[in-house]
Amino acid sequence: MKRVVAAFSLLGLALAQEAHRVAITHPGGSYNQEVAFLWPWVYFFSVVIFAVVAGALAYVTWKFRARPGDTGEPPQIHGNDRLEVVWTLIPLAIILVLFGLTARALILVNKPIPGALKVEVTGYQFWWDFNYPELGLRNSNELVLPAGVPVELEITSKDVIHSFWVPGLAGKRDAIPGQTTRISFEAKEPGLYYGFCAELCGASHARMLFRVVVLPKEEFDRFVEQAKASPAPVADERGQQVFQQNCAACHGVARSMPPGVIGPDLGLLGNRTSLGAGIVENTPENLKAWIRDPASMKPGVKMPGFPQLSEEDLDALVRYLEGLKVEGLDLKALPKF
Repeated sequence: MKRVVAAFSLLGLALAQEAHRVAITHPGGSYNQEVAFLWPWVYFFSVVIFAVVAGALAYVTWKFRARPGDTGEPPQIHGNDRLEVVWTLIPLAIILVLFGLTARALILVNKPIPGALKVEVTGYQFWWDFNYPELGLRNSNELVLPAGVPVELEITSKDVIHSFWVPGLAGKRDAIPGQTTRISFEAKEPGLYYGFCAELCGASHARMLFRVVVLPKEEFDRFVEQAKASPAPVADERGQQVFQQNCAACHGVARSMPPGVIGPDLGLLGNRTSLGAGIVENTPENLKAWIRDPASMKPGVKMPGFPQLSEEDLDALVRYLEGLKVEGLDLKALPKF
């Protein structure tokens, strides 16, 4: 019975992952398209090699099997120079073909794209910061990009080694303190792409997630224009006061990179699809639970809880934070990859 329950649990997890369609084979970006070009070649040669080896093994097993009445050893074969040359040259040719195709793909995916939009990506325990130096814009835990426009990510870390990975768009790049790694790609289709930290970095490594939000170029331009404009009207003045008294020492809402702020920027929190660096859906209920006791949702998080806030203050703070957004954008409606 326990095995049946475990099997159904694993099936449920598999189906849940399938709903998000997180796969390195998804050709959502130019990087993945180059990698996907290699898959048919690898599959083809793998099938051919398996068929030849398994077929030869089955043939010799059947042909030279012991038969009733056989005594002694059968005639022995001590070598065949022509056959040995053939089975050496054919694998060598396969290796050279795969080497050439792989080298071509590596050159293309690591080649800088002229005129690419630059984004500075910084990993922290356990969240991600995204700064657009050319646009004068900053966001945290959700990287917003335009479809059909090449981008170059400059990736680093402020504490330990992390690894930035968006399976549906591109490959992995380590985020190393004091160093900058780069990756270039072009997102081909709008959607909500799931990202992960792929390097063990502490207690909440498995919960150090993020989203890449790919918008049509026109929507992205409108998003940037409105995000850089004057801040949205305060949704709740009492909530703003609660924020200034309890949150402003660590978080900013300016959508820029002010000095001394050590937590994620919250200037666009109302537009985000998730909270806590991708661990729960962005809803008022989840936001209240996160503010009260973030450690219960994300072990190792550096944000303290605020159980001392009254229910009225907490509701006002949530209304204020939910109002920090660009109006007219429903990012949750995007396809999920």
